[in-house]
Amino acid sequence: MLMMLAAFSLTSCSSDDDNEDKVEQVTVYVSAETGTYYDMWLDPERENPIVGMQIREEGSSVWRTVGLYTIKDFIYKKGNEYELLVKKTMLANPPQDDVKVKYELISIVSQIKVE
Repeated sequence: MLMMLAAFSLTSCSSDDDNEDKVEQVTVYVSAETGTYYDMWLDPERENPIVGMQIREEGSSVWRTVGLYTIKDFIYKKGNEYELLVKKTMLANPPQDDVKVKYELISIVSQIKVE
């Protein structure tokens, strides 16, 4: 009986790593052009596009459109390309109706006006 209890307690323990936010510094590129996206919670029929900024993380070639205020403390100006150093937090337990990844500006590495 004691062996079964010990075995059960060892297998039922989960890693604390699964319950902790993962934080890292990453470089994010912001396009001079905007894009559109849809809020799937408020607009499941995709009838009302929202204008957002296009970003990609270093090492990725895929641009994705996100809200204009997705990067905390960053103010986007259309017509400018940016290279940003940001704190990226991947939430271990995000709210059901919220994002799983949060960005916070550390510094603007470069800003180039595109004509």
